[in-house]
Amino acid sequence: MSTLTRVSLVALCVALGGSGFAISAAQSDTEDANASVSSEPEETESDALQACADSWNDHNGNRRNIASIATVAQFDNPTAYTNVGFSSVFRDRCLIRVANPSTMYAQQYVQESPTGWPIAPAWTGSANDLDGSTLQWNACMATDGTIIVL
Repeated sequence: MSTLTRVSLVALCVALGGSGFAISAAQSDTEDANASVSSEPEETESDALQACADSWNDHNGNRRNIASIATVAQFDNPTAYTNVGFSSVFRDRCLIRVANPSTMYAQQYVQESPTGWPIAPAWTGSANDLDGSTLQWNACMATDGTIIVL
């Protein structure tokens, strides 16, 4: 992904209700630009995370409801802190974590199949109960529930 594209996505996330955490993603873009390019196409971690976000965006009919829960009680700048990753239990399944900074409410959704997401979260609770490794907010969620990986 080019520097301009990544910076544009970060700006889009902020415009869609992302928060200041998105700015730090632009700083790591310099590292990405300096990485050597292999002649053989390999799926990178960022490609895998984007595939998870694409699955969520294309196949989750409940995403708008999830976004409303994740941004409730936020009037000025609705922000759903979002992490896209993989389940530690089912390593081939995407795991989406969403937290609301106003209510401290968090949810985790585990992908059921490449084209399926459950209506009910796999876990709900306080954002304080999330594992520290999940607090690397690497995405943002628009108010319609669309996820944008940073």
